[in-house]
Amino acid sequence: MARTRSDTGTRAGAALRPKRRARATSVRSVRHAVDVLRCLASDPPLFGVGEIASIVGLHKSSVSRMVATLEEHDLVERDASSRRVRLGPGLLGLVAPLLATLRVAETGLPQLVELAQRCGETISISVWDGAGAVNLEQVLGARAVKHYAARGSRNPAHATASGKLLLAFASAATVERVLSRDLRRFTPRTIGTRSALLAEIAVIRRQGYAINEGEFSIDVGAVAAPVRNDRGVVVAAITATVPMYRFAVPGRRALIEQVREAADRVSARLGYVARERHAR
Repeated sequence: MARTRSDTGTRAGAALRPKRRARATSVRSVRHAVDVLRCLASDPPLFGVGEIASIVGLHKSSVSRMVATLEEHDLVERDASSRRVRLGPGLLGLVAPLLATLRVAETGLPQLVELAQRCGETISISVWDGAGAVNLEQVLGARAVKHYAARGSRNPAHATASGKLLLAFASAATVERVLSRDLRRFTPRTIGTRSALLAEIAVIRRQGYAINEGEFSIDVGAVAAPVRNDRGVVVAAITATVPMYRFAVPGRRALIEQVREAADRVSARLGYVARERHAR
């Protein structure tokens, strides 16, 4: 029997309906995820899953699954002691272009300029986005030979001074997540094993700064130091990036101290009350 136009239309409509329903469900899921993030952006900053469900009008099990997915991408995180939920550092990577105009970059820029003038190298400030260090701002010194990282670009967590430093001061869950991934080797000097990266993290925490010796690019070295907010939380890294031929050990100590002092000054402007450096 010949297929009529109405038959064809009916069958085509039936075939499209599941796809439309799937799209509608996906759109609702995105909307619900936005509702959860907006809930967490209000006061208080920490919420239980049940509280979130009540506020956004969803079932607790649905919110629990949504929170787990958002946590995988560092968009939310759980407080270590209470297991309550708050916004996560992964959101920083989504708004990195905007962060250049916000407080960390604004506060840090004068120190970047001063440090670049003092040491003549490329100086940058970056923040953690859950997977690496996102560059907010960069200043070139008189001796700088290259513009190393564009605003908004990400430096790998295991292969750069800024990435390693911010990873070292990230949560245990974040460190474990990075360690569980493939540690890509960019050069023969890149850290490529879990044990080596854990050892590096321990060194960085103890000494209070990070070094990169040709680990991301074989001819580039760098020093990074932490910037802390008024609660003592590491919120950014200031980095001096140097050609390896100028990164000799004898002169490196002076550069390390200059970078750390610049980071300390930015921290102070953010309200951090410095304690003895070796205890941090």
